[in-house]
Parts: sequence; C-alpha cells; structure tokens
Amino acid sequence: MVIKVSVPKCFQFKVVPTIKNLMFFRQGDVHYIGGSDVLPPPLEPEEEAMVIADMQGEYAEQARSVLIEHNLRLVVYIAKRFDNTGIGVEDLISIGTIGLIKAIHSYNPDKSIKLATYASRCIENEILMYLRRNSKTKAEVSIDEPLNVDWDGNELLLSDILGTDEDVIYKDIENQAERLMLGKAMEKLSDRERLIVNLRYGLTSPDEREMTQKEVADYLGISQSYISRLEKKNYQAP
Repeated sequence: MVIKVSVPKCFQFKVVPTIKNLMFFRQGDVHYIGGSDVLPPPLEPEEEAMVIADMQGEYAEQARSVLIEHNLRLVVYIAKRFDNTGIGVEDLISIGTIGLIKAIHSYNPDKSIKLATYASRCIENEILMYLRRNSKTKAEVSIDEPLNVDWDGNELLLSDILGTDEDVIYKDIENQAERLMLGKAMEKLSDRERLIVNLRYGLTSPDEREMTQKEVADYLGISQSYISRLEKKNYQAP
C-alpha cells in the first residue's frame, strides 16, 4: 500500500537513510512505501523517550523522522473521526499529517504533556482549520450532522467544533508551532529581513500585534512591493 501525503515545501526535511525504505520526502510529497498494509506501531515508552532526547542533539532530523513515522497511526485514527464531513479520508490524512509534522517540530519535552496528547491536538486542529476554510464542506454538510464521538465518548457535531473555545486553544497550539518553525527559518535572513518578518508577524511585539505590509513599509520607509517579494521568497524556500 502507498499512502501519499501532500506537504508544503516549508515542512520538508531529510530522512535518516536507515528508514528511507519506509518513508521519504520529495518534491512536496510524503510517500509511505513500507510494502505492508500495516503502519508502523507506536514506539514503546522507553524507545520514544530515547528518540525524543535525540531531538535535542546531532540527530534531531533523524529523530523527528522516526517520531513522525511511528505516529502515522494516530493521524489515521483521528482522520477517520471526521469521515462524515464530505472530505475523503486520504485528504484528511494528508491534512492531519501536516499537523503531526508541526507537532513533532514544536514539541517541548520539558512541558508536562505527553507527545501523543500534544500531537493529537495539533492533528485535530489542522483538520478543524481545514474544515473551516473549506467552503464546499460548509455548503454540503449540515452543521448538526454527527461526525462521531469526542474524546469522552459524547456525540460530536460539526456545529460543536466550528468556533468553539477548545478550537481557539488548538489554534494557539498551531500558532506556537508555526512561530517556532518561522523562528528557525529566520536564522538564515539578514538583519533587515528579520526585522521585517518580526514586524509583520508580531514576533517581538509585547501584544503580538501583526502589522500589515503597508504599515511595515511606512514604518521602515521602504516599498510595499519589497516586503511582498521577501515574503514570497520565504514561502517558496525549500
């Protein structure tokens, strides 16, 4: 079986050669080619702890790859909870995998939260955000249609997840993950480019206020087109 998951280029990373027969990233796609219908099982707690520890060292990229590979079952499990939304399961798995990648890249083992719990929230949030953006889903699916059950076994309606307080919490988690990855990408920018990004996304502002392109251009005395080109270049960078 082959599971192909579309992933934006900004989330691409190299995979340790020892598992290249299981998964590889190329041209924005993730291919699972394990040659079996069974996805890799979750790591044992001791194994997972060792891999998480490696995320802080020389083999960080390899460790992330292993954690992603062994948490794909979690993506499939969560994606199937939304199979009544009118979106194909494969698409939901694709979106959920993006959430998993964000979770692995932003997970802080020093926080008192298990990786599986944190990843579940990020995966679910990614799917929820997709459902909110997808106008086709809003048009074709009743907001009172049961999706499945929530974590406590209660019936889960689409109206329950579109704009709930819990959804806001998940959005904060997603923003935290994206800010962390953005911060790593900014290390490659010049001082001026870094300042522009900080102002645009409120990274250094006490109230985290984001400025528009025009506001940044007026503040720095530069053209708005320059800021636009800079952002496009950063979005397209591998």
